[in-house]
Amino acid sequence: MADVSHLIDRLSAEGTPARRLPPPVLRLLRWAVLSIGLMLLATTWHGVRGDLSLVVTRADWLAEQGLALVTALLAGFAAISFSVPGRRGWERLIWLPAALFWMLVLWESGHQDAAAQEMPELVHLFCPWCFPVISIGSALFLAADMRRAAPVAPVRMMALLLIAGGGMAVFGERMIHDDLDAPLLVAIQVVAIVMLGAMLAPLGRVLFRWRRGERSGS
Repeated sequence: MADVSHLIDRLSAEGTPARRLPPPVLRLLRWAVLSIGLMLLATTWHGVRGDLSLVVTRADWLAEQGLALVTALLAGFAAISFSVPGRRGWERLIWLPAALFWMLVLWESGHQDAAAQEMPELVHLFCPWCFPVISIGSALFLAADMRRAAPVAPVRMMALLLIAGGGMAVFGERMIHDDLDAPLLVAIQVVAIVMLGAMLAPLGRVLFRWRRGERSGS
């Protein structure tokens, strides 16, 4: 009992209260602002696409871009929800209907002339500059935020942050380049992002892990 009383006295004297994280929605908004900042940074050397004023009048292009952004944001929200114990289960799956609907819209936009579209070469699947900057940067921003919380499900957290970063990159690419609009190409990009997220998901056990406290007296 004496040791327990001593431990309680020591914790009350030396312990500091844990800093409460902002609500998931505010954390998501902060991540979105940082990701959009990366997109703006990418435009400093590429600029925006020349026909942007024209494509924004097309309903199909706006729908595809809107779903790309919504999927990225919802995947980011799901990843953040996994880092908060006790969150509701539907929050962790909310991105999936958006991604499926995005693929459906891409199919409806491109299935009529899919036979006439050539399969793009892998080297031209993504912009070699914009996509890495936006996707990796967005994923790192999200990972830094999630590491401050609890690593409840590291594998799924890792997969979702990669999908969120990839979705942001697809959205940003099409704001900058005018040669990445083919629905077949975008569909392949989405599938590639999901597959990459699944392949690299086990790395979450390294990136997200419980941090051990320092031993007393060390």
